[in-house]
Amino acid sequence: MRITLSILMIVAVIAGFVVFIVPTYQDVGALRTQVADFNTVLDNAKTLQQQRNTLVTKYNAFDPNNISKLSTMLPANPENVQLILELNAAASQYGMVLQNVKIDAPTDTSSQIVVSGGKSPDIGNLTITFSVSGPYNGFTNFIKTIEKSLRIIDIQKATFTASDPKSTNYQYTVAVETYWLK
Repeated sequence: MRITLSILMIVAVIAGFVVFIVPTYQDVGALRTQVADFNTVLDNAKTLQQQRNTLVTKYNAFDPNNISKLSTMLPANPENVQLILELNAAASQYGMVLQNVKIDAPTDTSSQIVVSGGKSPDIGNLTITFSVSGPYNGFTNFIKTIEKSLRIIDIQKATFTASDPKSTNYQYTVAVETYWLK
């Protein structure tokens, strides 16, 4: 009886080892793998946070006036109403008023804008067509004012017509293109 009890106890211990210990050991191995993966992710997060802190420090080192000028030069959205108001203010300096304002946004902007030798999907463009009337000197001064504007404005087309041969006032139609960050 003692031998049978001993054999039965040995079989019970082996069965307990196979049933409980081996699966638990395999679970511990899987958890160790997960811990290693999580440690890798944590190390990557620390590296990214250090890079972010470095970039924030560099950004904060810029003069706020220069950052404001950059946001004026290439705004974060089209700001077409603000641009029209600025163009109208520039025209009114020379006794002209913007008329027949038309805004056209191209459907595929990434294929039209080339930055540093490549196409940039991050920059959108906006075409504004308008008319002004006035003397030629006023128009040239208006164009010079647009040229000196801090915002990037490309004059795409300018046409003029004379309504009266004796008058020095002409009707000018201008198409300008401006850019913005998407």
